[in-house]
Amino acid sequence: MVTKRSFITFALLALAAANAFSQETFTTSDLAGIWRTGGMSTIGERNTVTGSTTPSNGNTQKYEFAANGTFNFVGYMQSTVYGCTTSLFNDKRGRFEIDEDRLTLIPSKNFWRNANSCSPSSTKERNYTLDRETFTVRTKVDEYDRLFICLTNTKGESCYRREKE
Repeated sequence: MVTKRSFITFALLALAAANAFSQETFTTSDLAGIWRTGGMSTIGERNTVTGSTTPSNGNTQKYEFAANGTFNFVGYMQSTVYGCTTSLFNDKRGRFEIDEDRLTLIPSKNFWRNANSCSPSSTKERNYTLDRETFTVRTKVDEYDRLFICLTNTKGESCYRREKE
């Protein structure tokens, strides 16, 4: 006779085994290519002086992984509120290592720029720390059969669509 406790134990073991077998394994060539994510607000702000309209916010991030184990990352975010545009730009480059589903970025460059159009003197540029970053990698396919890689670490998860070559 199967008890409720033994059924739950069996179900948990089966789930753990399924997760273990579903772990993806990646190679450098699997990641090689351009991966991108981003978005833009559909709401714009109109400058009453110039008449120009700008999106109130948007962002784009792009990873380029090369077969030789190097990577480039460019990220840009912009937000416009009451006519003032704040932007944040990041240019990161270096090497990467992949071990099964673990991606480690080893940067040799990590440049940041933060700017505010209403306070140009507050613009800051700096070369930031070159600390390694490790992510868990998984893939997914959307409803249009487009391939994504999802990178997860303690800060959260971001998914990037493969660009057509």
